[in-house]
Amino acid sequence: MLTGLTLAGPVVAQCVYIQDCELVWSDEFDGTSVDTNKWEFMIGDGSAYGIPGWGNNELQYYRSQNATVANGELTITAKQESFGGKQYTSARLRTLNKGDWTYGRMEMRAKLPFGQGMWPAFWMLGSNSPYGGWAASGEIDIMESIGSNPERIYGSIHYGGEAPENNYSGNSTYLAAGTATDWHVYAVEWQEGIIRWFVDGQLYSTQTSWYSTNGPFPAPFDVDFHLLLNLAVGGYFPGNPDGSTVFPQQYIIDYVRVYQTGGGSSGAQDIVFDDMEHGNPFGNGWYAFNSGIGGGGLGANYSDLPPSNGGSVSLQAGWGSGGAAGYLGGFGRRSPMDITGLTHFSFWINPDAGQDYRLEINIQEDDNGDNVLTQAADDEFQYVCHISPSGPCAVSGGGWQLVEIPISSFVPDNTYLYGGNNVLDTVPTSRGGNGQLLDVVVAIITNSGTAASFRTDYWLFENQTAPIAADVNIPRVIHPHHNDENVSPYLDDVIPVVVYGASTLVGDPEDLDTALIDAASLKFGPGMGGISPSHPPQYALDVDSDGIDDARFRFLMSDSDFSCSDDSGTLVGGLSTGEVFEGSDSFISNCDAQCH
Repeated sequence: MLTGLTLAGPVVAQCVYIQDCELVWSDEFDGTSVDTNKWEFMIGDGSAYGIPGWGNNELQYYRSQNATVANGELTITAKQESFGGKQYTSARLRTLNKGDWTYGRMEMRAKLPFGQGMWPAFWMLGSNSPYGGWAASGEIDIMESIGSNPERIYGSIHYGGEAPENNYSGNSTYLAAGTATDWHVYAVEWQEGIIRWFVDGQLYSTQTSWYSTNGPFPAPFDVDFHLLLNLAVGGYFPGNPDGSTVFPQQYIIDYVRVYQTGGGSSGAQDIVFDDMEHGNPFGNGWYAFNSGIGGGGLGANYSDLPPSNGGSVSLQAGWGSGGAAGYLGGFGRRSPMDITGLTHFSFWINPDAGQDYRLEINIQEDDNGDNVLTQAADDEFQYVCHISPSGPCAVSGGGWQLVEIPISSFVPDNTYLYGGNNVLDTVPTSRGGNGQLLDVVVAIITNSGTAASFRTDYWLFENQTAPIAADVNIPRVIHPHHNDENVSPYLDDVIPVVVYGASTLVGDPEDLDTALIDAASLKFGPGMGGISPSHPPQYALDVDSDGIDDARFRFLMSDSDFSCSDDSGTLVGGLSTGEVFEGSDSFISNCDAQCH
């Protein structure tokens, strides 16, 4: 609720991935009835809309009387009562032709109902979509829950052909036990080619792969959609109410808000190629192939995860060689997208010890715009990542390492795809280009006859030259020392730190104050401690292996006036290579610094 609040300018959202994010539409439910300038009631059992039972064999009759506004809240009430030939009533609202958007952050704060047969939803459908009927026209489910297990929250998309040729994909997460009826914030951030789901600010699902039989990717999710709120009773998904279900049930919404990027230039947006959270590679666009001397495949690994962006699943890859050197096979994934303006391709990898092989990473591009890879018409571009006990791309046995490859380092490779113009240009034909990225393919070549086995996660195309979002404070200084005291009188914030572009930690152990830094997770702050025995207590980073310590950090801080200094002055420096927008510092200190 924003009761009594006067806004002097644009409301800036706590958007995670959408830069220059501003509030463009909201309903705070501060009146005494549903605002019909923003919402349309959908009435009946679905028959008037050509979908009896609302397409899901639901049991309720929707009425406007079941949606009330009071005390800054919208309440949708499901009742056990006979009306319109049904035994239950509830309410369903939509913003069609009153609020329609292409891309943005759609957010709701709500309390959910409970009980067998309850099915609250916050979702989106195409607004007069050019891609035809459902699901060729798409559906984005921002939040769904079923009353028999209300703490499990579902986020999904529906796409493909018109029913019954429809398809879907999605994920779920869990609220803390017993808290579904408490306030929680449910949101998606929807950008071109990528949709992300959040609960209470925590990312739990990312989708980048879908299709419509009636248009090229990123159809159907590239046109206007509208919002829907409803509380269904019964149906295929939750099952029907039973003797344990208590009526009435209430779905209470504090607010619904829509944010979109402002007028300023935000640069190309990062695209997650795959975060592996599906746990089912072959059901999500991945494929594998083998040579005459090698054999292997892909799977899900639920226990070996990278230190950041690991979620709950990584991709397990393993190929045997039979002791022979050479080409073993490989794997890839089809996920059409435009990576124009993005500067780096990155991924986490944990290669097993003692192995020596090359990963030939290929970006395959549709150069004639027909969405089919044709050898004589299309392009591919390659980067070779050499993995061995000494690297250099990644160290076998070195644990989880983040590999970052400049897009400019991918060079034309005519081994398989030999047509095209030898230019990595991925603008789709729908926007005037000649074709988009279709596949990323990895060929595995063993150098000495060893096997090739590793875990990998969070494949990302990113823009490392993007401007800093205006609402994120990124300090230019860092040093965690505090005169060897057990508790710092100066540093009172825990600072999450993500390190980019370095796989080797170097420096003297005495440079670390273990009361303030956990080198395993690279988190700074009082009482972090707990250094992993297998991880040397060091924090200085040599990014370019020139013998000079340098570092690259991204900070999100709760203290807007954080600084560190010693008797030589403020500890600030610059990288010799690889400047990134998150904030880049090299630092030297006599370990007598104060941070506040």
